[in-house]
Amino acid sequence: MFGINYLKEHFTHDQRYILVAILSLFIPFYMCATVITLLFIRLVLKGEIKDLYRSIPYSRFIILFCIIIFMTSLLYKNYLGMCCSVLFYVFLSFILYYRKHITANLFNFIINCIIVLSVFAALYGLIEYMAILNKFDINQFEIIIFNSPKNRINSVFFNANYYAMMIEFFVCITFYQILKTRAWETNMRRFVYYFAVIALNLFLLILTACRTAWPALAVAILIMLIFDKHYRTCAVIFSLFLLVVIYFIFNPTKFPRVDNIISYFFTRTDIWEVALMNIKTHPLFGEGPLTYLHVFKSYGGHPTQHAHSLYIDPFLSFGIVGVASIAPFVLSQLRRTYILFKTKTDRTLVALILGFIAANLVHGALDYTVFFVQTGILFMLITASFDIYKKEIDEYKKVV
Repeated sequence: MFGINYLKEHFTHDQRYILVAILSLFIPFYMCATVITLLFIRLVLKGEIKDLYRSIPYSRFIILFCIIIFMTSLLYKNYLGMCCSVLFYVFLSFILYYRKHITANLFNFIINCIIVLSVFAALYGLIEYMAILNKFDINQFEIIIFNSPKNRINSVFFNANYYAMMIEFFVCITFYQILKTRAWETNMRRFVYYFAVIALNLFLLILTACRTAWPALAVAILIMLIFDKHYRTCAVIFSLFLLVVIYFIFNPTKFPRVDNIISYFFTRTDIWEVALMNIKTHPLFGEGPLTYLHVFKSYGGHPTQHAHSLYIDPFLSFGIVGVASIAPFVLSQLRRTYILFKTKTDRTLVALILGFIAANLVHGALDYTVFFVQTGILFMLITASFDIYKKEIDEYKKVV
């Protein structure tokens, strides 16, 4: 299934390039960014970029958005922000390329690749964890939750919180395959495989020591079950989630990294306070991507890359004008997902897309982990997969 001959027989030249980009998500982020940038350069040289922006509705707002944030970064000498602005254009152009060439067959293959590669990422994470234990002269396997970021596993995803979000996505993708697979009796091996992958990834999620990922993942799974109309299963999982919450309420010392939870929260509020102060001084355009990293010293703030909030950082970095400039493109994608839901074309795919969005919205309350190469690209890829049914969506829009 993963052989070169199979790929040549079942996928076009463009689709194979997309598969290369998918594989690059499982190597260090700078290599991943390089692979996708090279793919972008190829598209520019072949003159395909213009066609993408002409054929996909509202895509030109991407150009407007990237110009605004690049010029803003230049104005405030935010050189990292300038680099991010260019990468935004590269990555979002790749998403358009993906939308043009995605098919049901390619999407199913991508999903299976991600599931398999998540296992390799987990195995690498386990090796990394054993090295951490050996550093503390612990020569046997024990589950120890470390507070220090350098002692929390990240696999190939730079830090533990990014890996935690990737695990959220891996679990949602594998759960999507479970929902797509019917007839337990005839597909028992497949179900066992999927549940084993989920169990392995959840175990690695424990080792990342990321607390925010658990409620985000729980909400994502519940959303997927609701929109795929598995109401009884949803009720059971929701009940189990409540029992876990009640357990931690009465046993707070069992909660991961409970000893630093207060200081963790106050660190977040300090970051948000600095971010809000800077938003007040630059409400329209911000100061470009990574504004927090650019300004925190001026306010004596906590040193970190971003504002650790999906609801604050976009306005801090891009301002009201920047956010408004990309909004039509984002809303157009949401509308296409809504059409897919309304026409009942593929409710399980809609469930997966909404599960990803829900996970991001919940996790984003306390962190901004989607603002990274691998997490951001995977999020955008899955949530743009509605164009598997581009013909059906476009036909519906013509009728309406």
